[in-house]
This record gives sequence, C-alpha cells and structure tokens, in this order.
Amino acid sequence: MWPVGYPLFTSAGGPPAYVDDLTTGHLSRRQVPGIVGCDCQPYLIGVSRRLVYVGAGGTTVIPADLAGKPRVLGTTPFFAPAAAPGHIWLVRYRGGYLGQAPVRVRPVPVTGGPPGQAVTLPAGAGGVIRGTDAGLLLEVRHGRSVGLALWAPGSAPANLPHARASGASALGATSLLVAYGTGCSPDGPCQMLRIFNVVTGRLVSVPAPPGTAGWVPNQFDLFSKISPDNQLIAAYAATQPLRKGRGRLYLIRLTSPSRRARAVPASAAPSYARTAWSPKGSWLLYQGPRMHLWAYQVTTGKVRASSTPCCGYTAMVAVRNRAG
Repeated sequence: MWPVGYPLFTSAGGPPAYVDDLTTGHLSRRQVPGIVGCDCQPYLIGVSRRLVYVGAGGTTVIPADLAGKPRVLGTTPFFAPAAAPGHIWLVRYRGGYLGQAPVRVRPVPVTGGPPGQAVTLPAGAGGVIRGTDAGLLLEVRHGRSVGLALWAPGSAPANLPHARASGASALGATSLLVAYGTGCSPDGPCQMLRIFNVVTGRLVSVPAPPGTAGWVPNQFDLFSKISPDNQLIAAYAATQPLRKGRGRLYLIRLTSPSRRARAVPASAAPSYARTAWSPKGSWLLYQGPRMHLWAYQVTTGKVRASSTPCCGYTAMVAVRNRAG
C-alpha cells in the first residue's frame, strides 16, 4: 500500500510503503526501490508473488514483501497485465511518448527468462489495457471518442457491446471479464455497469443503485474490482451531493439471478478510494471508518476492522505470502 508519509521522491524512490501481513498482523514500512512519481497506468500491480511497478530504469519487478532486490524487465515505463500467469506485456510507444503510434507490445515473464515475440497494435489503437483469454483488450479511437475492443493478431479489432457509445468509461478487467460503465455524465458517474465475458460473449448489465448518482468510473488498474474467481464485482457508486466526491462501495454477485448491488457495511469513503481482493477472493479489503483498513467476508457478511492506517493510497495490492 503506497504512499505512506510525505510524498517526496528521491533517486532512491518515493515514500515508504506499508507491508501488512494479514496472517500474522505484522505491519512494517519499507521502501519501494527506485519507484518514480508519475500518472502512469498501471503504476503498481501484483503478479504472482511479486510487484511490478514503474521504476527509474523502466518497468521493474520485486518480491511482494519488498525484501529482495528489484530487477528491470524493460526500459519502457509502460506495461499491462497478461492473461498468462507470471507474465506482463511491455508496451512501447513511438519515441517513448504515450499514445504515439505505432505501438509495439511484447510478453515478458516476471520470474526471468526470454521475452516473447513483439507485435504491433492495429491502427487506431491507443494502447493495450491487458491481455485476456480472447486476445488483447485495447483502447481504440473512434474520432474524438475512445472505445474498447478485443484484438488478436491477424484479425480485426472487435468492439465491445455499447463501448463505442458516447459517455462510456472503463472500470476493470481480468483475463475473462471486462467491466465498464455506459451512460456516463460529463462530471463522471455512469448509469449502467456492463460486465462482458470475453470467451462466451455474455453481457450483464447492472443499473446504478437507487438513491445514488451513478457508478464511479475509476480507471483500469486503480483498484481490483473483479474478484479472483470472476464471481463478484466491487464498485463505488457516487452519493449526493456530487461536489463532495463521496461514494459507497457495492458488491454484485454475477451468479445471482437478480444481480442486485449490495452495499458493503461501513464503506462510505472518497469515491477515489482503493480496494483489494484477498488472493482467494474470500475477503474484500477497503477504506473504512476512523481512517483504518477494513475487511468484508463475502460468504458470511462479517466485517472486521484492522489497526492498519488508511487511506489515500496510490496503490493497494494483496498477494499470497511465501508460506502460501
């Protein structure tokens, strides 16, 4: 969870990070070596039992407990999650500038080993969001608007349903599901949440909860919205008045016939607050009352408050510890 402390960047990195072992309750502060300050997206993600982040030398990997040595995977600061376990996609733009075509991507294992074959994204692709079980999920330009499309080399990009519509906004994705909002107003909230299965083509649509201003369109990879088993969606809905920038966290069970959004207890927070699923998806970690990290057990509805300070994290990632 980062940052902690004064947001000062040096040649050694940024502010220290909290490392919270939820099994033992041990909380420590450690440096993320060489992390740089930027609006990069993604900025820091978990891959297997490692963290991948934007470092001074490019895309960097380190053990998740921050106790080991970092290793540069590629000189580009741009990367994306991959569908293949233990891999990411390195993304290179022409001249090193975001959005400049042609865009080339290459799969790289985070544990070491040779990279895969590089491919060039099709014309109109602004960048790759992540790898999926049906190809790469791309941002594709349509005039002045940007939509979402799936693409496999040798084929034409396939637009996601409703994703070309005016007012569409990205929310989250896994290798199987893509969540995005439609009917989004200029000031942010979206009236409909769409969840698209990239393998079956099944589309689930969930309206914003009654009494809210709409779903908060947090961008991809700012927090983990979809549970590891692809059964649950966690998303913030904006509360009134909008000028206060507040939201409440809701859960949607995709296997439920009603798919009704259920509010998470004690989850009122700034609408940009981060959440994280436990590695097995049994707990949802989120910003709770009294500026501490809380956890919600999805099978029982139990809520637990921790002593871990919270919030305003730039990134919050949960990974398995070395003991399993």
